[in-house]
Amino acid sequence: MYTRKEVPFHPVTLSFRDKDLEAGFREDFFTRNLRHFRQDLLLGCFLYAVYGILDIWIIPDTLTTTWYIRYALVCPLLLGIFFFTFSRLSRRFLEPALSLACFTAGAGIIAMIVLASPPGSHLYYAGLLLCLLFYFRLRFLTGSALSWSIFALYETAILLDARTPTPILISNTFIFLSFIIAGMFLCYSLERYKRSDFLLRRTIQSKNDEILSTNRELEREIRERKQAEEENRSLEAQLFQSQKMEAVGQLAGGIAHEFNNILAAIVGYAGFLRMKMGKDDPLRSYVEKITCSGNRAARLTQDLLSFSRKQRVYPELTTLNDIISSVRPLLSMMIGKHAELSVSCCDTPVFLMADAGLLEQVLVNLASNARDAMPDGGFLTVRGDVVEKNGEFTHAHGTGQPGRFACITVSDQGHGMDEATRARIFEPFFTTKEVGRGTGLGLAMVYGIVRQHHGYIDVASKPGEGATFTVYLPLADPSHGPIPDAAAEATASAACP
Repeated sequence: MYTRKEVPFHPVTLSFRDKDLEAGFREDFFTRNLRHFRQDLLLGCFLYAVYGILDIWIIPDTLTTTWYIRYALVCPLLLGIFFFTFSRLSRRFLEPALSLACFTAGAGIIAMIVLASPPGSHLYYAGLLLCLLFYFRLRFLTGSALSWSIFALYETAILLDARTPTPILISNTFIFLSFIIAGMFLCYSLERYKRSDFLLRRTIQSKNDEILSTNRELEREIRERKQAEEENRSLEAQLFQSQKMEAVGQLAGGIAHEFNNILAAIVGYAGFLRMKMGKDDPLRSYVEKITCSGNRAARLTQDLLSFSRKQRVYPELTTLNDIISSVRPLLSMMIGKHAELSVSCCDTPVFLMADAGLLEQVLVNLASNARDAMPDGGFLTVRGDVVEKNGEFTHAHGTGQPGRFACITVSDQGHGMDEATRARIFEPFFTTKEVGRGTGLGLAMVYGIVRQHHGYIDVASKPGEGATFTVYLPLADPSHGPIPDAAAEATASAACP
């Protein structure tokens, strides 16, 4: 904001030293005073026309000429400029138009003074004073220039007119000068006040804009910080979940590996016992139960190894449609007659470098869970597709590079899951089924197989709205062909800790 020692306008002309500021003031001045200018034009036209009544008694000998000046020249000009103020060009040419109207009105009165014979020529100077009242509505420089130009025109006309007595000339000149000086002082004070008010409003508006800009910037920073904090919390939760699953997987894998060796010995010795026994031996049934239980435990250890990513993977070049089509008959039998299966494949071949048998096992386990979630029947949808994922999404799921992924979506219309259940479904031995119906390793195995294929799995579910499992797998280049056995072994070995 400017101080009194830093006045930004010229003390005499009152023009702002900044050209942009001066242009802004002129626009503001005429915009804010436009209504008053229109009133002045109408009032001036009315008074100019009404004073024509006096012409009948004061100057009847020049009535035709004075009425021509009033009604054919000045009044039409004032009305024309009044209507001009409503046009788009008025903002640009309003000041010259108003100056023309004021000068024409004053010059018309001077012409009437010259044409009138005494005492009419001595009385009409009062009309000039009335015109000056309208002049000082304009800016200081414009009003001053108009006043002095009319004064000069009046003095010139009166000096050339020898009929005006000297005392009247001196009296009118003195009154005229006093009125002009007083009007200039008033006009100067008013414009200075208006310029100061404009400057104050402009400064306040500038400060308000700065404050609004700062507030918007702060709001943006706060919003970005909240988003970053939410993203950090989400990433921390995902990292914690990943680390927890990794730790559980390592523990389960280590136990399963050692337990598998023990089971191999148990099943082996049970087999030796059965070979030594006769078919009618009463203890043979116990040996067969030992063998059956051992084989069942061995399958559980295989599921644990799948979850911990310690089982071997034999990737081959295959297509998403082949995997879905090959497992479709098995899925139809699994879900039973109370549920309906809908399978849709991709329109074009989508190539994967994957172990088809393990991915089929993933679909079987997901379909099995969907069947158990729909005891009263429903729709099971399996859909293959290709999706594009950005860096933020893949980074949040720990998949590395963004790009195009093969997508397998398995949706059911079951009872769904709440958030607490959804967060634990991939943990081994976690199950929502009653005792004896599930081991809690199905989804854990699904998770392990998907991660071994460098993909990820996403789950969306709400209570009463079913569940949707989406498996994302990286695409393969079909030009590379199948991986040789040696390379597959190397890849499998590298995947095993």
